[in-house]
Amino acid sequence: MQLWWLLVVACSVLISGNAKLIRLAGGAGNTGRVEVYHNGQWGTVCDDGWGLEEANVVCRQLGFESASWSRTMAHYGQGTGPILLDDVVCDGSETFLTQCSHSDTHDCQHTEDAGVDCYSVLNNVRLAGGGGNYGRVEVYYNGQWGTVCDDGWDLIDANVVCRQLGFESALESKSSAFYGQGSGTIVLDDVDCTGDEDSLDQCRHNGLEEHNCVHYEDAGVVCSNTPNTLLPTTDTPSSLLPTTGVWNNVRLAGGGGVLNNVRLAGGGGNYGRVEVYYNEQWGTVCDDGWDLNDAHVVCRQLGFESALEGNSNAMYGLGSGPIVLDDVDCTGDEHSLDQCRHNGLEEHNCVHYEDAGVVCSNTPSTLLPTTGYITEELTTLLLSTSYFTEALTTLLPSTKVPIRLWRWRVDILNTVRLAGGGGNYGRVEVYYKGQWGTVCDDLWDSDDANVVCRQLGFEFALEGNRNALYGQGSGPIVLDDVECTGDEDSLDQCRHNGLEEHNCGHHEDAGVVCQNILNTVRLAGGGGNYGRVEVYYKGQWGTVCDDWWDSDDANVVCRQLGFEFALEGNRYALYGQGSGPIVLDDVECTGDEDSLDQCRHNGLEEHNCGHHEDAGVVCQSNAKEIRLAGGAGNTGRVEVYHNGQWGTVCDDGWGIEEADVVCRQLGFESASWSRTKAHYGQGTGPILLDDVVCDGSETSLTQCSHSDTDNCQHTEDAGVDCYSVLNNVRLAGGGGNYGRVEVYYNGQWGTVCDDGWDLIDANVVCRQLGFDSALESKSSAFYGQGSGTIVLDDVDCTGDEDSLDQCGHAGLEEHNCGHHEDAGVVCQNTPNTLLPTTDTPSSLLPTTGVLNNVRLAGGGGNFGRVEVYYKGQWGTVCDDLWDSDDANVVCRQLGFEFALEGNRNALYGQGSGPIVLDDVECTGDEDSLDQCRHNGLEEHNCGHYEDAGVVCSNTPNTLLPTTDTPNTLLPTTGVLNNVRLAGGGGNYGRVEVYYNGQWGTVCDDGWDLIDANVVCRQLGFDSALEYNSNALYDQGSGPIVLDDVDCTGDEDSLDQCGHAGLEKHNCGHHEDAGVVCNSVLNNVRLAGGGGHYGRVEVYYKGQWGTVCDDLWDSDDANVVCRQLGFEFALEGNRDALYGQGSGPIVLDDVECTGDEDSLDQCRHNGLEEHNCGHYEDAGVVCSNTPNTLLPTTDTPSSLLPTTGVLNNVRLAGGGGNYGRVEVYYNEQWGTVCDDGWDLNDAHVVCRQLGFESALEGNSNAMYGLGSGPIVLDDVDCTGDEHSLDQCRHAGLEEDNCDHFEDAGVVCRVFDNVRLAGGGGNYGRVEVHYNGQWGTVCDDGWDLNDAHVICRQLGFEFALEGNSNALYGQGSGPIVLDNVNCMGDEDSLDQCRHNGLEEHNCVHYEDAGVVCSNTPSTLLPTTGYITEELTTLLLSTSYFTEALTTLLPSTNILNTVRLAGGGGNYGRVEVYYKGQWGTVCDDLWDSDDANVVCRQLGFEFALEGNRNALYGQGSGPIVLDDVECTGGEDSLDQCRHNGLEEHNCRHHEDAGVVCQNTPNTLLPTTDTPSSLLPTTGVLNNVRLAGGGANYGRVEVYYNGQWGTVCDDGWDVTDANVVCRQLGFDSAKEGNSYALYGQGSGPIVLDDVDCTGDEDFLDQCGHAGLENHDCGHHEDAGVVCTVL
Repeated sequence: MQLWWLLVVACSVLISGNAKLIRLAGGAGNTGRVEVYHNGQWGTVCDDGWGLEEANVVCRQLGFESASWSRTMAHYGQGTGPILLDDVVCDGSETFLTQCSHSDTHDCQHTEDAGVDCYSVLNNVRLAGGGGNYGRVEVYYNGQWGTVCDDGWDLIDANVVCRQLGFESALESKSSAFYGQGSGTIVLDDVDCTGDEDSLDQCRHNGLEEHNCVHYEDAGVVCSNTPNTLLPTTDTPSSLLPTTGVWNNVRLAGGGGVLNNVRLAGGGGNYGRVEVYYNEQWGTVCDDGWDLNDAHVVCRQLGFESALEGNSNAMYGLGSGPIVLDDVDCTGDEHSLDQCRHNGLEEHNCVHYEDAGVVCSNTPSTLLPTTGYITEELTTLLLSTSYFTEALTTLLPSTKVPIRLWRWRVDILNTVRLAGGGGNYGRVEVYYKGQWGTVCDDLWDSDDANVVCRQLGFEFALEGNRNALYGQGSGPIVLDDVECTGDEDSLDQCRHNGLEEHNCGHHEDAGVVCQNILNTVRLAGGGGNYGRVEVYYKGQWGTVCDDWWDSDDANVVCRQLGFEFALEGNRYALYGQGSGPIVLDDVECTGDEDSLDQCRHNGLEEHNCGHHEDAGVVCQSNAKEIRLAGGAGNTGRVEVYHNGQWGTVCDDGWGIEEADVVCRQLGFESASWSRTKAHYGQGTGPILLDDVVCDGSETSLTQCSHSDTDNCQHTEDAGVDCYSVLNNVRLAGGGGNYGRVEVYYNGQWGTVCDDGWDLIDANVVCRQLGFDSALESKSSAFYGQGSGTIVLDDVDCTGDEDSLDQCGHAGLEEHNCGHHEDAGVVCQNTPNTLLPTTDTPSSLLPTTGVLNNVRLAGGGGNFGRVEVYYKGQWGTVCDDLWDSDDANVVCRQLGFEFALEGNRNALYGQGSGPIVLDDVECTGDEDSLDQCRHNGLEEHNCGHYEDAGVVCSNTPNTLLPTTDTPNTLLPTTGVLNNVRLAGGGGNYGRVEVYYNGQWGTVCDDGWDLIDANVVCRQLGFDSALEYNSNALYDQGSGPIVLDDVDCTGDEDSLDQCGHAGLEKHNCGHHEDAGVVCNSVLNNVRLAGGGGHYGRVEVYYKGQWGTVCDDLWDSDDANVVCRQLGFEFALEGNRDALYGQGSGPIVLDDVECTGDEDSLDQCRHNGLEEHNCGHYEDAGVVCSNTPNTLLPTTDTPSSLLPTTGVLNNVRLAGGGGNYGRVEVYYNEQWGTVCDDGWDLNDAHVVCRQLGFESALEGNSNAMYGLGSGPIVLDDVDCTGDEHSLDQCRHAGLEEDNCDHFEDAGVVCRVFDNVRLAGGGGNYGRVEVHYNGQWGTVCDDGWDLNDAHVICRQLGFEFALEGNSNALYGQGSGPIVLDNVNCMGDEDSLDQCRHNGLEEHNCVHYEDAGVVCSNTPSTLLPTTGYITEELTTLLLSTSYFTEALTTLLPSTNILNTVRLAGGGGNYGRVEVYYKGQWGTVCDDLWDSDDANVVCRQLGFEFALEGNRNALYGQGSGPIVLDDVECTGGEDSLDQCRHNGLEEHNCRHHEDAGVVCQNTPNTLLPTTDTPSSLLPTTGVLNNVRLAGGGANYGRVEVYYNGQWGTVCDDGWDVTDANVVCRQLGFDSAKEGNSYALYGQGSGPIVLDDVDCTGDEDFLDQCGHAGLENHDCGHHEDAGVVCTVL
C-alpha cells in the first residue's frame, strides 16, 4: 500500500473518521457520488466491483447507520477530478473505505463513478413541548434527541419538518424557544431548505452539531392538522383523521423497525383490519394468538390511547396481500408491532379469513393527564386544543372531581362506528359502558349525520337515514332527540335527552351515508392487475360505462388500487359484462385525482349505457417482480424475484408467446424475439421456473403454466428482445437530416440532454433514423429548445447499438438538465439501405400505428414498390383492390402531397419478404396505411407478382418546410448533390457542397447570377435574387471544392456546370461565394400604413405590385399576416384604404383557405391576370404581436427588399425582445450610438421589429459591445416614425462615439393579457407569449400583482389575487413565476420576475384575480356628460350608445358572477365582505333575473331559476326576498331583506339564464366569443339534456327554444356552436337525439358551416323552420373543455 494511503488511514483513525476525508457530491445530504480527498483535491471511486458492502463502509464513515443502495454508472453525475480508487472490495466491517482492498491504478472513465444512498442520519424527527401538530423541533442524533437553532429558520424549513412528520404543510415557523428550551445537544444551525426536500437533513446547514446558538434559540413549528396524501387513501386509514398525538403519523425512520408503517383497512377511522407495510406492499396479520395486548400496541402505534377490542376471523373483510405476521405475542408495552414476539416475517400457517383487526379508543394518547384534578387552568388548556370548544364547558363538573372519573365522561362517546352497511354507510353505533349501542332517529337530520361522518374521518354526510334502514341493532339505545348544529367535532357535543334516556325501539335506529361513496373499487372478470372496473355503491358492486373512458380515467382507478399507473383503459366489456347497476357514466378525470368519484361524471346511476359498454383497465404490475439482465434496456436474460433473490427461467418450451408476456409485464408493447441457450449470459441465482407455457393473454409470467422444479443448467437461461420503448425518434427544429433529437415516450415527444453527448451517440440516432452515420453531434439546444419532457440524460453509447435506449443512460426522465441543453445531430445525407430512400424517413413522422415504417423500393425517390416494416423485416402490399385512394395515403405518409398513380402487377419488381397487407381499402383521408381497412396482417391470397406500387407527386406536402429545406433531400446521381447555405439565413448564405465526407466551399471566380440560379433551384427555390462574393457570409473552414464555375443556367445541380475540377482552385476562403434565393411571391410587404397595417404588396419581376380586392376576405388577410410574422389578421381591407399603389396588379380573385404559408399558395387567376384598377388595392390590419414562426433577432423582415436605407434592424447580444440595436448598412451590421437615445427612439425600433412598443431604451452597451461600424448617432425620433432612418440623426456613419455607447432596447413582449376559466372580471391570469397563451405561477402572488393585471385589462383595481388554480388549471406554458409588482406598473412584464418561462411550478399553482367591475378611466368622477364626452365614450371599445343610460353607480354589490353553469347561465353570486355569497330564491322572478343579466352585460334574462338548479353554493347567503321592478342597474338597488338577513339554506340558491348576446358594457378582448355583440337572428344557443359542455343543440327563435336537425350535421357545424358558447372547439358532433328529443320547433335543417362562422345562423341552412325532420334527429355536440 502506498505511503499516502497509510497516512490517510492514520489520520482517519486519529479524527474518528473525519467526514472531510470522504464526501458525497451531486446528490442530497445522504446521497451522492463518492469522493475522497488526496493531494489537495477531491477524486472519485470507480464502480468496478462496487456493491452494498462497500457502500455501507462509506455511509458509516460519514456517520450514517448504513447504506440503502449502492449506485454505479455515474448515477449522481460524472466527477471531474482524478479517479483515486478502483476494484474496491470490502467485507463490511471496515471503518474507513481505505481499509478495504483496492487498486491504486484504474481502467475507468468518470462514467463509472460510484455512488451511495445512505440511510438518513436525521430521519427521526419529533415535536416536543407542544401538542400533536406543534412544538419544538427535535432530531435524533448520536443516540439522543437534540434541537435545531432558529438562525435563518422560516416557513420553508418548517414545511419540510411537517411533511416529514406526515402533515401536509406548516402553518407557522416558531423561534426563540417558543415551546420551551430543549436540554440535549443543538444538532443543526443555519438550516436553509428549498422546500422540496423529503427530510430535514437534505437541507443545507452548517454541519451536524456545528452552531453558535443556545437553547433559547430552539426552533419550532405549527403543522397543518391534516396529514398529507403520501399514505394510501383507500379504506380510510386513521392517518386521514386529524388528531393531536405526537406520533399519529407513523413512518420508517433511520434505525427503526422493519414494520413501522401500520394502517387499518376495511373499517373506519379507529377500527379495521390490521395491515403492515413490508417489501413495498401492504400485508395482514394472522389472528392466531391475537389478543387485547397485541391490539394495544397497534393502537398506540397509530396514535390512539389504547385498544377497545382485538378482532379475529377477518371481521373487517379479507385482505389481499401477503400474511406478514403470525402468532404475535405482545406484552402490551412495546412501541411497535415488530417489537413483539412472532413466528418470523411471512412465516405462517394462515389464510386471509384469519386476518386480525382492532377497535381503538377514539381519543389520542396525549391530551389529558392520568391523575390529578380539573382546575381552571386545566379547563383553559383543554378549551385551547383543537379537540374541545366552548361547548365542552357544559360537560365540566362544577366542583373538583378526580380526572380519572371526569375523563370517562368527556370522551364517553368518542368511539363511533357504522354497522350493517359498508365502509361509508350504515347504522350509527356508539361505544358506551363497554358495549356498542345505537342512536334513535327522533329529530335525526343531515346536521347530525354530518357530525357522525366527520367524526369518522369523512368530509360530510350525503344522507341521514331513519327507520333502521341498515337493520336493527341489539345493544342499548344510547342517544335520543339528538340535535346537532353541524359544527360539532363529535356526537356527544350535540344536544340530546341524556345517555340512555329515550322512548324508542330499535326499529328507529339512525343511520348515515357519508361522502367518499366510491372509495371502494375493484377489478372483476380479469386478473390481479386487470379487469372490469367495479365500484361499491348502495350495498352492491356496480360498473362504469365506457363513454369517454380513456387513459386518464384508468390511471385514477389504478392508483386508487395501489398500482403506479395504467397501461390501458379498455372498453366494450372486454372483461365480460357486469350484472349490477351502472353507477357512473361520462367519467372525465384529469388523471390527478385520488379516487374515481373526484372525477367529473353524469351523476350516480345517471347513464345511457348497457353492460356491453362496461369499462376496464390494465394496471402496471410490480416491475420489480421481473427484470432483464445482461442486455440493454429492452433486451436481456429474464430474471424473476422470489424469496428475496433474483433467479432465472429455463428455456424449455420458451417461445414468442412467453416472451410477449414478459415484455408486456415490463411495459413494452410486445416481444420481437425469444432467446434461448443463455443468449444474454448465464445467471447466477436459482432457476425458478421451467416448462413455462403461456397462451399470450397473461399479464404476468407467473400466471402462465409452469413447473416449480427444473432439470436445467444456467446454459439454458431464457431471454427476450422487447420492442423498444423509445423506438420512435425524430429530428425537430432543423431539416431532414439534422435537428434536435426527440424521442417518443409516454405519449409525447421529449428531448435528450447533451451531458456526455458525442459523435458516438449521434451515430446511433442517425442509424436508427436510417442514415449511414452522423456528421456532427450538437449541444446547447443548437436547433432550439424543445418543450416536452427531458427523457434521457448522460447517454453513453458504445456505437454498436441499434437504438438509443440500448445505450447506457441515467434512466427514463432521470436528469438534471434544462431544455437549453437539448442534444442534436447532423446525419450524413445518404440513407442506408435499411429504410426508405425518400427524403423524410418515415420514422420522422410521429404516428401510432403498427406499420409506421413505409418505404418505396425498386424505383426512385418518389416512386416504387410499396413496402412496410413488420416483425423486424420489410414486406410488400398485395395489389388486390389497390387504387389511387390507397396510393394517396402511402404518399402522404412518406411526406409527399398526393399520389400521381397507384401501380399494380409488380411494376417495380417483385419483393422478397412477406406479403403483409391485402385487400387494402382506404378512403384517402387516413394518416397511415394501417388505418385503412384490410384483411389482417399477413392474411392474403397473393404472390409477389401482385406487389403494389405508387408514383408520388414530387412536391412534399406542407408538413415539411417549403423554402429553406427543399428538394435537396431527394436522391440524385451527381457527385455534389448535397448543397447547403451556411453563415446566413433560410434563403441566403455561403454556398457549401458536400464532398469526400465533409462540407466545402465554392470560390467566387467567375461567380454570377446564372450560377446562383442553379444553386437556388437545386435547393428548391424559384430563382436567385443575388449572387455574393468576397465571403459576404463569413469564411468557410473546409476545402474549396469548386472554382471557375460556369453554368448555362439550365443545369439541375452545380456539378453539372463547367468548373476547374474538384478541389482544383487558386483561391482562399476570403473568396467564398454566396447567394440570396427567392421564391415567386415570398416577398410581401405592407405599404401606405404602419408597421402592422397597410396596402398588401408583393415582389414580382423585380418590382413591387399590388393585390386586387376581388373576393378578398379574412382568410386571405390571415395568410399575409402570418407570412409577415404576425399571429393573425384583425381585418382584411378593400377599396385602396391605404392609398392606391403604382406598380403592376399581380394577383386577383385570391381565395385562401387560411392555412397556407404564403400568398402564392392560395388559388388566384394567375400572375398579372386581373380585371382591376388600383382603387381596388387590398390591405390588411395584422395583430400587433409577432408570432414565433420567424426568428425575431437576426432574420427579421430585413430579408425583404425595401426602399428605406436602414430598413433592416435587428437586436443582438440579448434575447427575442431585447438587445443591442443593430442596423444593416453597406452590406454589414452596425450599431447606434446612445447619445440622446430615449424611449421615443426605442419605440420606433420595437415597432419596426413587429412589437407594439418599447419598455426601455438602454445605453452604455448594456447588451455588450458591437463590432461593426457605428451607423447612427444623435438619433432624435418623435416616436411616430415607421423606421429608424425616418428619425433625425447626425448622418450615416457620422459619430463621435465608441462601442461602449451602443444603444439597446427592451420591447414589450405580451401586451395581450386575458382572464380565463372565470367571468368578465375574474379568472385565471393568462399572458400571450411565443404565439400561445400561458399562465402565471402563484408563488409570491399578491394583491399588488393583481392590481397591475386588472388595470392592464381596463378595470380600476383588484378585489382579490387568487392562487392554487382557483379558476381551473391552464394547459399552456407557465410564463412567469415569482412576480413581484410594486402595484404602480402599467403592465405585468414591467414587474420583477424570474424570467420568461423560468419557474418551478405546475398548473395547480396558476394565479388568478377578481377585478372591480368598473373600468378605470372611462368616466370622470365629477361634472356632467357633455356632447364631447359622449362622443369620446362612444368611440372606445368598451361602450356604445347603450352606455348613455347605464352609468355605473357606487353600489355595494357591483361585482356579480354566475357560478356552477356556463358563460350565460348559472347560480347568482355577489361579492360581499371579501367573499362570494349567494342569493336566496324567495320571491325570485324574471324581473330580478333581468337585473342580474343586464348587470353582467347581457341584454335580458331568458329564465330565473330556483332550488339551486346550478348546485348549492358554499359562502354566505347575502340577499333574500329580492324584489326588483326590472329597471334597476344592479341587484342591490332592488328591495330586499337586508344584507345577510335571510331564512334560507343553499338548496334555495337562485340562478339565471341570460340571453346570449351581451350588451356593450363589457370588454371584448378577455371574454369568450359568445359574449361579443352580433346582429344574427339566432344568437341565443344553449345545450340541453346533457351537461355544461355537451347536450342537445337548441336555439332561441320566435320567443321559444327549438332544435336543430342532424341532416348533414358534422364536427365543423359543432365547432361553430361550441365557439359561440365560449368553448375553444368541438370534440364531437352528435346525431339521432343522443341527448334526448326536444319538444319545441325544429328551427334549422341542412346546416352547412365552413367552420369560420361566429354564429350558427351565419352557416348555410335550409331556412328558418324549413325542414323534413322529426325530433329523433335532433343534433347535439360535445365541446372541448380547456
